[in-house]
Amino acid sequence: MIHKNLQAMTIRQLGLKGNGIPAILHKETEGVYNPNTGMVEGDGLVDYAGSGIRVNYKSFDYRDLTIVHGDFRLYLSPQLQDGSPCPTPEIGDTVSFDDDLYKVVNFETWKAANLECGWKIQVRKG
Repeated sequence: MIHKNLQAMTIRQLGLKGNGIPAILHKETEGVYNPNTGMVEGDGLVDYAGSGIRVNYKSFDYRDLTIVHGDFRLYLSPQLQDGSPCPTPEIGDTVSFDDDLYKVVNFETWKAANLECGWKIQVRKG
């Protein structure tokens, strides 16, 4: 019971009513083959309106060669602003956050008390 409460509190803190600010996850979608036209249709971007918190890397984190100066970690809520589940981010997705567009470089599931509470996403501008 206490673990579920911890998970719910963590999700609330990542939300707009907590400490989170809007974050839009942009995912590329694959089209579907339409036999009537003989073409793939419906491909493009789908936007998911979520929220998250920015966390800057510490100076000693830059010893990891996969982290470039200017990268930061975004803690992304597993719940969208409308209350529905957020899809799992993937490398190559983009995120609009704090009026800029960032590319997802790496991600991992963020757990508290062994319950999933969102994602830690390494993002890079450009």
